[in-house]
Amino acid sequence: MVRIPASPSSPSGRNLARHEGLQQVTEILRCKWTIAILDRVAGGINRPGRLERSLPGLTTKVLNERVKKLEGLGVLRRRSYPEVPPRVEYELTDRGRELVDLVETIVEFADDWDPEPAGV
Repeated sequence: MVRIPASPSSPSGRNLARHEGLQQVTEILRCKWTIAILDRVAGGINRPGRLERSLPGLTTKVLNERVKKLEGLGVLRRRSYPEVPPRVEYELTDRGRELVDLVETIVEFADDWDPEPAGV
């Protein structure tokens, strides 16, 4: 028997879409460099060499892997310019700007974190 996937509007289709969305977000946030890279691009540092220099400890290999992954997930957009030497820049997509806004909210929450839990 062939099982036909549920449509996105059905309850099981919505659950599947939600699960896939959570997997994508987890993939984005799993690497310790992702938030730092997004923060730098949001702040105007958008060329690979500058990104690498602005984040001590970030290797070229990891930077290339992360920007490729973020581009594939629709968070970053890569722009190549036909110059000599070639120039590449990254920018946030609409989804990337939404993610940066969410991360900023998390940072604000962390800034207000009280190390002593209430009622202790």
